[in-house]
Amino acid sequence: MMLLPVKKDGKYGYVNREAVWVIEPRYDLAFPFFEGLALVALLKKNIFGNASHRYGYIDETGRMVIKPHFKEAFSFSSGMATVVPAGPGRDRWGYIDKTGKIIIRPRFPSTGSFSGGLARAAIDDTVGYIDQEGQFVIKPRFDSAGDFSEGFAAVIFSGERKWGYINRSGEKAFGFGFDWAEAFSEGAARVNSKGTWGFVDKTGRYIFKPSFDYAYDFSEGLAPVAVERNYDETLRARVGGKWGYIDSNGHGVIDSLFDKAFPFSDGLARIMLYDRWSYIDKEGKLMTEAKFDDATDFHGGVAMVWIGPQAYVIDTEGNTTAIK
Repeated sequence: MMLLPVKKDGKYGYVNREAVWVIEPRYDLAFPFFEGLALVALLKKNIFGNASHRYGYIDETGRMVIKPHFKEAFSFSSGMATVVPAGPGRDRWGYIDKTGKIIIRPRFPSTGSFSGGLARAAIDDTVGYIDQEGQFVIKPRFDSAGDFSEGFAAVIFSGERKWGYINRSGEKAFGFGFDWAEAFSEGAARVNSKGTWGFVDKTGRYIFKPSFDYAYDFSEGLAPVAVERNYDETLRARVGGKWGYIDSNGHGVIDSLFDKAFPFSDGLARIMLYDRWSYIDKEGKLMTEAKFDDATDFHGGVAMVWIGPQAYVIDTEGNTTAIK
């Protein structure tokens, strides 16, 4: 069952693809379902009257499977979720299973999600990678590191300044000349050099040399890229510009016409034109006119859109159903 988190009257609940409430709004925060469970949060007061979120997990009936007693938490991945238990002075991350049982003791200042049996974890000021027993299989020797994806992880070795990629044995694979590097997606990874973005393959060869002002990951064979962005001194970031799409061969396939653009999912991509949202197909054709004040990406054949305060469920044909 596909359920979407929706906010109503200050609380979150979940609707189905027909825009019918399946789980009534009663949570202060709510996130999408992963592996059958959704992360939710309730505001709770301590003995001094100060309120803070406590995180737990529900199933698709709304039953609280894991009670909300975590200070911080992330969604499940590979059957495990990384959490910080509640309690004075507790600020270390560990991992729980789907019953809520702690299976890796909270002892890490920061952690990542498991991918292929490995997760990044920090000890003191360095990062390494642990297995599902909580043992370091790649020793902490990185100043910064990303999660493994498609057999590689982006890292900066301690004492060095440039990003590159390691394999699952912790050995240098390629790179280490990038100013920034992201995870692999569909055989390509985003890398930054001197302020511009490009893509490399798993041999370290450029698919597209750094020439874009920004880019997102490949999804369903295409990646959104931005050009003609200007540097804003106040925001200290590049803004504006136009977005289009490239394919995995480095060819432009959808012209740079959009004010914002995001990766494809379910054959459609979320784009902005003149401060309004819509979706395009892989030929760049608009599914509907750009008329939505806000929108989410498609998952499971549905997405959420808003016109003013009114929320709708939209399907891949452009049909909308109001959430009441």
